[in-house]
Amino acid sequence: MKQITAKKLLVCILGSCETMANASVVCTNKTRTLTQNSMSVTAGSIGIHTKFIRNLKENKARTNAANQEQNQPQEQDFTEAADKPQASRKHANDFSIEQCNINTILSPQLKHLFNQSIVINSTAFKDIDPETKQLTFVGSKTEINLLQFAKDLGWENSKETRQLTKIMQMIPFSSEWKAMGVVVCLQPGRYHLTLKDTLEILMKKRSSCIIVSKNPNHTQHANSDIETRTINEISRDKISRTIIFYTNQMLRTIALCYRDFESWTPAGTHFQSVEEVYRLSHI
Repeated sequence: MKQITAKKLLVCILGSCETMANASVVCTNKTRTLTQNSMSVTAGSIGIHTKFIRNLKENKARTNAANQEQNQPQEQDFTEAADKPQASRKHANDFSIEQCNINTILSPQLKHLFNQSIVINSTAFKDIDPETKQLTFVGSKTEINLLQFAKDLGWENSKETRQLTKIMQMIPFSSEWKAMGVVVCLQPGRYHLTLKDTLEILMKKRSSCIIVSKNPNHTQHANSDIETRTINEISRDKISRTIIFYTNQMLRTIALCYRDFESWTPAGTHFQSVEEVYRLSHI
């Protein structure tokens, strides 16, 4: 695996090498697009309202949050009932923040959850780069850059986080559902399922979203629950618009979702695939 990676290739299933050894001709299609096989986190949303952008001043077009400073019309808050057809389908509480300042609005609980969702639900690992001789992340470019995103924000060390986390079950990536997951034991009687997926698929299963305030109060108790609210028709429309907004900018949208359980596996079941996990109730 290391020898193949040194040639800038990554094989997820080693058995495929045996199959490819019998091939004499390989036809590929790059859809007329050449890339450097390099990605980075440039924009995203935490819950419904919070939009973070790298280099916000130069990339204001990366956010679809209302610019309240320019006295734009007030937008409707997603917490209002969805039974008002004449109401605006936008949100007054939307705001944008520089990506490097995310820690100023996240509670310690939410930072831990965010970091764990990235670090534990990942197959990437650290190794010595044969060229630079430096310790670097190895794996899929998507997972590498999520790990780098967490590292740049100064979140908990990925190696230590994995060592201190009790993993109950790994749910392999599914090419059909474009998702992967992991279940960890937080404490007796509390199990945490994290899923990483394309946003379009997970959006159909989500029932709640995280709430982050522009002026947060981080004095809450360390064991306090993370604030969430039910997704209604208006907020679901907001998520759909955000997906389209990012897609139109050639950004790849990825969702991190979670759900807590009192036991694992629930009701005497045992999940072996993402397809079976999706049969659970809403996330």
